[in-house]
Amino acid sequence: MSVDLTKEDHVITEFLKSIGPWKKHVVIGGGYAPIIYNLYLADQNKENPPVATRDIDSLIPRKVPAESSKNIAKHLIEGGFEPFFKDRENPASQAYVKEIAGHEVEIEFLTDDSARTDKGKNVIVSGVVAQPLSYLNLSLQNTVEFKTQSGHAGLVVSPSAWMFHKGLTFTKRTSTVKGYKDLYGIWYVGSQLGSFSEKAIDHLKTFSTHHPKWFKTFQTNLVEWLDQASPIDWMSMEAQDPFGALQKSTFVHLLKRITLIQK
Repeated sequence: MSVDLTKEDHVITEFLKSIGPWKKHVVIGGGYAPIIYNLYLADQNKENPPVATRDIDSLIPRKVPAESSKNIAKHLIEGGFEPFFKDRENPASQAYVKEIAGHEVEIEFLTDDSARTDKGKNVIVSGVVAQPLSYLNLSLQNTVEFKTQSGHAGLVVSPSAWMFHKGLTFTKRTSTVKGYKDLYGIWYVGSQLGSFSEKAIDHLKTFSTHHPKWFKTFQTNLVEWLDQASPIDWMSMEAQDPFGALQKSTFVHLLKRITLIQK
């Protein structure tokens, strides 16, 4: 499914308007990050836009200063989003849904798992339930500001941190298909956005010095995937790109560059 750029701009704008002053603490990640890079931060690739998604992964620190008398949940509900619970955890995982530009858009909140106790337990931040996720601190610390076509400002995970996080976590996916999507995303952000991609790769390489243990895990995950990938894996990978630009040879070349593997 390709991206309708006008609709995607509308979706992102509506989300930023809905969270009001809290947008200075909420960082957009997940599948919407490549869409934001392509729409606002890079030389727009209209020939091969990123694959669309309808889930906005919203990253938020465990503690945020008060920005409004109304918490994030109240802002979202007043903006037309409806909350629903996704499981029976305590507190239960939660999402917010609204139809925007003819599509049902779902918002989930994620936070870092740095707590010493109840490490994997959901937490409530400004009225919304946030699910803890490994390695998320780096994404919260490496952000880029963008502005929609109507001038609404927001924050997105930096492309280097976004690729790094995908490489660290794709092996933990319970769905093989989602793992392919993560790898496709790394390929897209690292190769399809011209000079923006090149700068992202250069910055990603600095994590080998600044976060050597994490970089070792990142490197091992991707190298082992390359070593073990079957012909079916490669067919499934190439199928992630509806425009046919993703090929085994270019994907392997990119992974060798970002993992600093010379062979």
